[in-house]
Amino acid sequence: MAPSHPEVAVPAKSEQHERRDTPRSRLTVEAMVRGADDRFHTCRTRDISLDGVFIEARGETLPKQDKFELAMKLPEAGGHKVYRFLAHVARVTRDGAAVTFDVVDTDAYAALMNLVFSQSPRGSF
Repeated sequence: MAPSHPEVAVPAKSEQHERRDTPRSRLTVEAMVRGADDRFHTCRTRDISLDGVFIEARGETLPKQDKFELAMKLPEAGGHKVYRFLAHVARVTRDGAAVTFDVVDTDAYAALMNLVFSQSPRGSF
């Protein structure tokens, strides 16, 4: 049986501050999206923050507010580890979709913090 991890609920949009309150990592990582069709689709991400990520999806459409599971391969000491997130599409552009995390377990949140803050310029929070 897999160990149970507490989850961190991400505040609803109405409770969140300005979009740029948290730093972002410009690192591009491999990811997989499981959509409404229950199939996994490979993609790449950029602009990773504690609140969400941008999914590059040229030529593919991700409907706004559509909920899905996102798995991202994040770097850690000695390699990479895959973390899963429950998320929804917040904004769609011609290059892809801005995604907001709905539920993040504590291990995934710690990995995001490590990634975002290790990639941030000196002096930024």
